[in-house]
Amino acid sequence: MKRLRSSAKKLMILLSLLLLTVPAFFIPTGANDAEMTFHAIYVGSGDALVISSGGHYMIVDSGPPDSSSMVMNYLEKLHIPDNKIDYVVATHPDGDHVGNFDKIFQKYDVGQVIYSPCTKANATYANFIQSVKEKGCSYRNPVEGESWKVGDAIVTVVYDGSQGSTYNECSIVLRVTCGGKSLLLTGDLPSTTESLLLSKGYNFKSDVIKIGHHGAGSSSSAAFLDAVDARYAVISSFRGANASFPKDSTLKKLARRFVKVYKTSDADVVIRFKNGNITTSNKESQKFISIRNGIIALSNNVFYASGKAIKPKVSLIVNGQVVPATQYKIKYSSNKRTGFGKVKLTGTEVKYVSTCSTTFMILPRRETLNGEAAATNKIRLKWSLQKYATGYQIRYSKNKKFKKGVKYITIRSPETTTATLSNLSFNRKYYIAVRAYKSNIGNGKWSKTLTVKTKKKPKPKKVRIKDFLKTDHGVTIQWKKQSKKYKAGYIVQYSKDKTFKKGVKEVVMKKVSSNFIRLKTANQKTPYYIRIRGFNKYGKGKWSKSLKF
Repeated sequence: MKRLRSSAKKLMILLSLLLLTVPAFFIPTGANDAEMTFHAIYVGSGDALVISSGGHYMIVDSGPPDSSSMVMNYLEKLHIPDNKIDYVVATHPDGDHVGNFDKIFQKYDVGQVIYSPCTKANATYANFIQSVKEKGCSYRNPVEGESWKVGDAIVTVVYDGSQGSTYNECSIVLRVTCGGKSLLLTGDLPSTTESLLLSKGYNFKSDVIKIGHHGAGSSSSAAFLDAVDARYAVISSFRGANASFPKDSTLKKLARRFVKVYKTSDADVVIRFKNGNITTSNKESQKFISIRNGIIALSNNVFYASGKAIKPKVSLIVNGQVVPATQYKIKYSSNKRTGFGKVKLTGTEVKYVSTCSTTFMILPRRETLNGEAAATNKIRLKWSLQKYATGYQIRYSKNKKFKKGVKYITIRSPETTTATLSNLSFNRKYYIAVRAYKSNIGNGKWSKTLTVKTKKKPKPKKVRIKDFLKTDHGVTIQWKKQSKKYKAGYIVQYSKDKTFKKGVKEVVMKKVSSNFIRLKTANQKTPYYIRIRGFNKYGKGKWSKSLKF
């Protein structure tokens, strides 16, 4: 391969030409009322592109020699005024890009030819160069950053092809802007050059891209497509059964980025730019569809932990259509314990590509509750541990259906699995349930209702007098001690009335350890009767049998 290198003389010529085009750098990018049409002609395997705006035309590449009738017939239908074409651009010297320029030069008046600095030693390229010279029109290599007008459109050289070492690497890259929207033409630029230019800070951002090298896998890297960030892509491709391009890998990358794809193998592509809008009547090519923004419908969005994997049934809807289950793979994760379970769908890449995901709630499992009445007015409870919960809620009531008088207790620790209900009514049935909860998720189901009856009031037992001793000065009476719980003590009554109806004297003893009393009985002429009973804070016990002394 021979490369066109600048000599000192040629450099001066290029600088002079650059000075002539300087004013174009300052041309406004176009108002919203500007309009332009982009044509991608089907030429079999090759590129033939036309930009038309306001009666002005630019042709970028011309297809292979065997497609001359396709190109010339298409141009004929455009009814180009005065057969005048403002610019012709040969992005690089491959025959499928420069094969019909000689036919175009024969019929049309060409203003200026711009071609890649890379040359190729074959008959097709030589014929192109010879026809340019015979036409006698201006021809030159481009300069990066220069711009020129084609009607309302502004054409800017993004990359001039000077940094490549292969034919494709020398492809000229143009951005055509009209009405605030832009089109990127990349020739056969390979990913090696894409990466090089991106690393140097080249800006390729555009709304529409002509995909490089007919959709070959060696072009249109993911990083490059991300940098362009186009919404529409045009691919010049062959429609034969043995067509090599576009590669599925390229179409998948475009599908993953939701780029609308139009192929010349389906039909000549025509895209219109007008009033800041982009439209086309071409049918979108959808060999692959991204599921990234698909809607996932689950059989249920809320489940309860059970210790086993939860796998809800899945339906996937993309662009309003239900995707067959054979077109994606399902992966569940975090689906055993309380929290959020996840469902991730991955396209099998037969038709659908990319991934999409959703979540579902897993609430705490249903608790198992046990309990028993404790001493006095208490109930002790115990339930199962749920370490992935935040804590537990207890509810209890004297009403079996929990319709009234319901009280709640919140325990903010998943490790705590016991509790005691206190200050309950004596000798009453209580209905109790517990459930686990997870903050920001929700509550588990209430356990089965536990019924526990509290114990009766712990009243003192009937006092039994153990001993009594009578002397000349009095009598000492002793009885069996009672439990000292619940602020216990004794009440002692004595009277000359056997029925304790009148003349009753009473002594209150507030310590259960004081289980005896001494009464003076000197000169006693009438017998006394004495009786004793215990008491505590819950009530009084029964009277002992009365003792006569």
